[in-house]
Amino acid sequence: MVQRHSIVLWRKAEKKAKEFEELAKETYEIMTIFQSYPIEIRPNYLAEKLKNDTNKFEWNYENFKDVLKKGVNKENEREFKDLGYSLSFFSSMSEHNSCSFEITVGNKNERFYNTIIINLPVSLNYFEIRTTDMIRELFGKLVQVYRPYWGCVSNKILSRKYGKFLDGDLPTTVHWMNYWSENIISKIGEDKIQKIVDENSMLTFEEGRLFIKDTAFDIENYEDVSYHEFLHKQFFA
Repeated sequence: MVQRHSIVLWRKAEKKAKEFEELAKETYEIMTIFQSYPIEIRPNYLAEKLKNDTNKFEWNYENFKDVLKKGVNKENEREFKDLGYSLSFFSSMSEHNSCSFEITVGNKNERFYNTIIINLPVSLNYFEIRTTDMIRELFGKLVQVYRPYWGCVSNKILSRKYGKFLDGDLPTTVHWMNYWSENIISKIGEDKIQKIVDENSMLTFEEGRLFIKDTAFDIENYEDVSYHEFLHKQFFA
């Protein structure tokens, strides 16, 4: 069974006063983080309607700003700038090796989130320490710069079990890696979180980042599935 993994980052609506230039610079800084990682997890190609129109994206701020501005939310010719800007990139023309990037930023409507979703390549081994150390480092850098309301590194099969990532302002479950903002930590209870971490030697919790284990959850492994169910009840029952 193919187990697909994603980095998911959600941030609440932007302040009304934030201008496009500030937004573009912030988003470019976040996306530039990937340039120091292996080529299979870099945004190398801008997604086009027709694959034959796809060319390697020349990564610099002016190019990024131009394509971000074209990604404004609109219906027919009417622009809805308060609903933000959307872009998609991918890393490789080979689907097996490709990582996709789905970005929605600049939304100022309280009903919606700003999101960065990175669907990681299936070619990587998420049960091997060298790979998982790299993903852990990348996740840490992303949340440090982006400062989402909530984030995770998810197993898509496990995620589908819960239907959605958040229920109101709380996560529906724990994932392999998690980022919880101060608001979420307060709602769950900082003392409760620390007690669970102290009683489970595999858990680490630092600066809002909760790491469950060294490698990804394997949903074909009975012990991993049982451990996840145990932790789910600990945090959210």
